[in-house]
Amino acid sequence: MKTFILESSKYFMEEIDLEKDKEKILRAFGKRAQRCYGCFVAFHFKDMYLGEDASYYCEHCKTDDMFHFDDFVKFIDVSKLRESKGTHHLD
Repeated sequence: MKTFILESSKYFMEEIDLEKDKEKILRAFGKRAQRCYGCFVAFHFKDMYLGEDASYYCEHCKTDDMFHFDDFVKFIDVSKLRESKGTHHLD
């Protein structure tokens, strides 16, 4: 399957095997920006924590019951991420 992967703000057309390239897709997903719900500063997903109400918090605003990106990304279905879809624009 051909798709586009976001790498350093450029798109490259590559053959993608979702299982084999899962790490690459998740790395691209981690580069998305999201505002912290506590301080409203923008961070990359890879630096954030997921709260119970599906909101994201930074290192300074998190509580002990939140999950770091590395923990919650293990449960994500990479086939649902736009980084694996073959579009070369962000929705």
